[in-house]
Amino acid sequence: MTDNQKIMNHVMGVQSLTPPTVTKPWSKEMYEWNDMVAEQMKAELRIRINQAEEMNDIDGLNELLSICGGIRCGDGYTVEEVWDMCLQEVDRVPNYWLKDEWGYAVTEGHVSDCVKIDFVGY
Repeated sequence: MTDNQKIMNHVMGVQSLTPPTVTKPWSKEMYEWNDMVAEQMKAELRIRINQAEEMNDIDGLNELLSICGGIRCGDGYTVEEVWDMCLQEVDRVPNYWLKDEWGYAVTEGHVSDCVKIDFVGY
């Protein structure tokens, strides 16, 4: 187990990184697992959002905003406004959206490949 996984286990209170066996669709165990996976992804997104804000990288923030909510800001927005929108979107991004966007975000280098577990049931 990597140090990152150990830290995430501690933060998330996870005892095991073994996904549940889904014997029926939409089980409580599946939802709990998927929420835990999403929280790890959101933690990485928040780190990247804050880094982009510190570097005044409005284009990077726009990319992260698109990953979180499928929207972008046009001209006239400040870094702080886009940063705030990013943080709002990361809090409400649905799990299925993260599932669909995460691979792209990793491939494009917008986030690191630190989440080594997958959603269940999608």
